[in-house]
Parts: sequence; C-alpha cells; structure tokens
Amino acid sequence: ASFGWDFSAMEDSRMLSIVDVTDPVLRLQKSIDVDPVDFLINFRKLVERKLEEIKPQRLFIDDLTAFFMAVEAPFKIRSLTDDLFGIIRSSGVTALVTIGTAFGTNQFLEYGADSATILSRERIGNNLIRSIYIMKMRGSRIANTIRVLDVSDDGISVSALSPYP
Repeated sequence: ASFGWDFSAMEDSRMLSIVDVTDPVLRLQKSIDVDPVDFLINFRKLVERKLEEIKPQRLFIDDLTAFFMAVEAPFKIRSLTDDLFGIIRSSGVTALVTIGTAFGTNQFLEYGADSATILSRERIGNNLIRSIYIMKMRGSRIANTIRVLDVSDDGISVSALSPYP
C-alpha cells in the first residue's frame, strides 16, 4: 500500500532523497570486485553528495545489511557507521535507515543511531502478527512494550494491544 504518498513528487520538491544500495554506480563497483571497505566509503560519499546537492528535509537509506556483512572487523564496521551517521547528523536532515537483523549487524547500527525502532512479524496460530517496539530513542522516555502494528490500504496504525496474550 502506498497510502497515497507520491515519492517522486517528494523527491522533485526536495522534501525527500532516497539512497538505495542498488544504486547503479555502486552496483558497478560491486561487480568489479572493489574492496568492501572502499565500497562502504564510496556509499558514504554518495550519501554526502546527495545531501549537499539536493539538501532534502528527509533521507531514506535502504538497506545497509549487505554492506556490513562484507566487512569482517567489528571495529571497522563501527567506524564506518560513525562516519555515515556523522555526515547525516551534520546535514541536519531527518534520516530513516533500514537494516535486516542478519548476523547481528543491527547492534552496530543501533549503537550510532539516535533512535532504533524494531519491526517484526511472527506467526501466532493461524495469524501473521506484525509488531513494533522502540529499542532506544535518545533524549526521550519510551514505553517498554511491544505493540501490534496494523498495515492496511488506509495506512499504518499502532494498536494499544500487545501481540502476546
């Protein structure tokens, strides 16, 4: 469901910039066997260039999981993450960065992020239940509860109910 959001119009009006890890320039580098660290540095430069050229209000980066699976040294992952988040913070843009939960990479990104929201889904009986909870939000008091997340053609809503009986 698109909820009536026109992402192309948002990008055209510089309200939003979407940075996809499948960007053609980055894909070309991946196919010619560029060192994973260099690949991540080039991705950071792509984000920086978009922020400077477009000056969006919002930035959406999808999905960083594959990048961090390619780098074996935890210190290097943390350093690259800090660099990326530092650029985003200095631009003043509000950013949403998605990651999967494979191989514990979320711990590295959660460390540098100002806020971490976890979306999950699981089968309970014959139903697929989507849930949401806030792992952290710097400077804010958060509820320590997991809530049901309802997604429909009318939009997204967070229920006061817990997905667990």
